[in-house]
Amino acid sequence: MMNVSGLKSLVTFCTVGIVMALTLVSVQAQTLQLSPSAPATYTVKEGDTLWDISSIFLEDPWRWPEIWQVNSTISDPDLIYPGDTLSLVYVDGSPRVVLDRGTRPAVRLSPQVREAPLLSPIPAIPRQALSGFLVDNRIVDIETFESSPYILASAAGNLIVGAGHEVYARGNWETGVNSYDVFRLGVAYEDKKGDEFLGQEAINLGSVEIVSDEGGDLRKALVSGSKEELKAGDRLLPRETSPINQNFFPSTPAGNLEGSIVGLLNNESKAAQFESVVMDLGQRDGLKSGDVLSIYKTGETVRDPVTGKRVELPSTEIGILMTYKIFDKVSYGVILSLTEPAVAGSHVRTP
Repeated sequence: MMNVSGLKSLVTFCTVGIVMALTLVSVQAQTLQLSPSAPATYTVKEGDTLWDISSIFLEDPWRWPEIWQVNSTISDPDLIYPGDTLSLVYVDGSPRVVLDRGTRPAVRLSPQVREAPLLSPIPAIPRQALSGFLVDNRIVDIETFESSPYILASAAGNLIVGAGHEVYARGNWETGVNSYDVFRLGVAYEDKKGDEFLGQEAINLGSVEIVSDEGGDLRKALVSGSKEELKAGDRLLPRETSPINQNFFPSTPAGNLEGSIVGLLNNESKAAQFESVVMDLGQRDGLKSGDVLSIYKTGETVRDPVTGKRVELPSTEIGILMTYKIFDKVSYGVILSLTEPAVAGSHVRTP
């Protein structure tokens, strides 16, 4: 099992554009630095990850799309498999890494049963690498939320209800749905000027499974998991079939996006590395799951000692985050790297 140190090293490589399927995108005009130990060729092995490979060739792994070049004979250039060879070459003086799948040797078949592992493509960022840092909260329509089923009481009269306990719940139930997540209202987000409502947050507290129909609108449910104590009045929403992407494909947003961090979780005043934040960018802005954004600290306003006027200093980049859950006007992102704590009001923009 990967320890915390290993996980942090893994996630550090998960920055902008490390997936080889990305279209070449423009980045800040700066010299591309190859790793001092970049090999002339590298053969992909089982257990490799895309960010590991990119770090072998580059000082800045997220700039991989700038040097990626696929052999025209490759039928599926979006995928890289164990056994593929990557070669470092130069085109017009610029470094390029070329994928060469080569020709698989012919194998004479004989009438016997053989077992052989199936080759799987090198993975992007698997969800389990970040799962401990992500949240399953939702942005909900308040009227729909308040008309959803709710916990009525503990079935055994327990004062504290958690995993393994049974509860009674009431409400209008969806036919054929037996798996629900439990929510409680959280923050109502507004833009920084307070003139636009962005969304109402519902905090995920746990999950229940309906075990019996008690007649009418009453159901008995088993609490299958809980993150904190559940209470009477907590609402039940049908469980999402795939609440968060199973694999992340870090990418640069299609457009030049600018927004702000509008919320921190768990009533914190500052956010650290690997913590989640809420941003005022969403689907309407063209944001997608996996998009990577730079985090900026707002420049201080100082007094010019000569003119006596107030001058706002430039914003400073302090980190990078990756979005993982997108709603219409807001999104959740996990901070991958940070040089100082982020706060509500910190700016985010396309790298």
